[in-house]
Amino acid sequence: MHPFALEILKKYWGYEQFRTTQEPIVMSILEGKDILAMLPTGGGKSLCFQVPAMMKEGVCLVISPLISLMEDQVRSLTDRGIPALALTGSIPYYEMERLMNNVQNNAYKFLYMAPERLDNEEVEFQLKASPINYIVIDEAHCISHWGKDFRPAYLRCRKLRDWFPSLPIIALTATATEKVQMDILENLQIPKATVLKSSLIRTNLAYMIYKIDNKWSRLERILLKNKESSIIYVRNRRLSEELAQHLCEEGFSATSFHGGLSSEEKSKRLGMWRLDDVQVMVATNAFGMGIDKPNVRTVIHWDLPNSLEDYFQEAGRAGRDHQKAFAIILYNDSDVRKLLVDTQRSQVSVPFLKELYPKLCSYFQIVLGEGEGTTHIFNLADFAIKTQLDALKIYQGLEVLDRNSVLSLSQAFFRKATVQILLSSREVINYLERNPQEKELLFFLMRKYSGIHEQTISFRVEKIAINLHTTALQIQKKLEKLKNDSVIAYKSENTDAEITFLMPRDDDRTINYISPQIKWYNQHKIDQCNDVLKYIGQDEKCNQRFLLEYFGEQTKENCGICSHCIENKQEKLTKEHIRTISEEILKLIAHHPMSSQEICLISPYHEWEILHVLTLLLNEEKISVLPTNQYITKE
Repeated sequence: MHPFALEILKKYWGYEQFRTTQEPIVMSILEGKDILAMLPTGGGKSLCFQVPAMMKEGVCLVISPLISLMEDQVRSLTDRGIPALALTGSIPYYEMERLMNNVQNNAYKFLYMAPERLDNEEVEFQLKASPINYIVIDEAHCISHWGKDFRPAYLRCRKLRDWFPSLPIIALTATATEKVQMDILENLQIPKATVLKSSLIRTNLAYMIYKIDNKWSRLERILLKNKESSIIYVRNRRLSEELAQHLCEEGFSATSFHGGLSSEEKSKRLGMWRLDDVQVMVATNAFGMGIDKPNVRTVIHWDLPNSLEDYFQEAGRAGRDHQKAFAIILYNDSDVRKLLVDTQRSQVSVPFLKELYPKLCSYFQIVLGEGEGTTHIFNLADFAIKTQLDALKIYQGLEVLDRNSVLSLSQAFFRKATVQILLSSREVINYLERNPQEKELLFFLMRKYSGIHEQTISFRVEKIAINLHTTALQIQKKLEKLKNDSVIAYKSENTDAEITFLMPRDDDRTINYISPQIKWYNQHKIDQCNDVLKYIGQDEKCNQRFLLEYFGEQTKENCGICSHCIENKQEKLTKEHIRTISEEILKLIAHHPMSSQEICLISPYHEWEILHVLTLLLNEEKISVLPTNQYITKE
């Protein structure tokens, strides 16, 4: 290893050596190669490019998908005395120009920006005039249609090869299948890049799969036995709130995290969890990239994940301190049916797009052969009412057209208003006695958004308008009145949503052109669903081996700690071990009955050992089960 690299590592980060998985990446970067590097979650990807960038004159350009991720990186660097800048969307034009002038004058060592910035001609001009030394594409799987977090904006990163043909491009990700790897290399125009991949084996992480009817009981038992930090992943916002509330009522410290929270509320809850003020974070997949907490003991999937890519990355947030940790899936037959239904509902068919696209063009009075490059203000609620199309399907369809470059949706299309009810339920009732015309909207908000009295909720005005069979304008007027009456805190969307058409109107021919990609994408989602079901249903292979092989890594060794390996060990329990556990159980229940959960909590043995021996004792009629599901010794 280059001695100057080790000097910088020690000076700014306090480490004596790189990890064995980091060394080949650092060396390849120092040699000026294009690189696709895959390090598992928590593997220290950032250090791999940050140290080499510090050894070279100029500024390292980093493309990153999330503002929070960029801000965390910049904060971490500046805390170490390294000047870094993140160009987020909140920076006004005149300020951006000043900051970019500073970049050109070497005032910063790292420049972070989102891929959307690459569409700005001024940014292009300023970057080309800057002393860029390396180009880093973080979370590079976002550029792949096969990737779990595919973002069309990431395809703009291919421009960087044209702008800087001689600079090394470093693509980083945690996991990538063979298909995703090929997509990354092709889309970034680095076909001859050195591909470096560390092993995905986590010797401290046990992948557990439990098919059970009573998930609540098992969840409580897991959290009682593993009292350190936990994440529970669920599929929707309401369940995240309800599950967190239930856990609090049962004596656990818990909070929730989802995309409907304000930035301030997200930061507050994340801070509480990071500081261990709460044990459990119940979250949707909005709780994702950039979450780095070393002492997470359990990551629990209450709902089945959409894909194994999702699952593997989310599960990998457990045990980053290299201590024993658990990645647990709890499921039943109802969860399987729900995953199948949700996968089907997420499909956008070619026939639907052939209905949606002409109606969209007609809505804006665009005739055949026209419309390319034109931008239009768009109101989803008004369009849904006039076309009699389902609002959710419209939303999904527009995202598909955006992903396939038929049109472009402005950032405002995804922006949401925020609201919080400031009055208690009783005070709301008193207010409605005087203002009955506001009853429908207020009752809808209270039914739809649990926790709206305690926190700020994000929502789309158009969707509420559709549900209440009115216009977005009417809803906005009512919200403004409620705000003026001090009933709610309300912040409206500050920009109209816009749609820009990227090609002339050609109706069916336009959709036929992109139909192979649409059909492929739909099938890809079905395949991902089937892979999840195959994983939870298989009983022939170690769970970790199954996941490793899915990501292209072969190993002959079983992990020995996953649920599959443990079940196989049950058959190998010695008579002496069974006798010891039997004596322990009989001693525990000799004076008062106990449930299996209570026994598991105070016994030093594994749960599967306890349950196995309880079954043997029942068969030998040494114990019996009371109607309360408690065990007692037979006289």
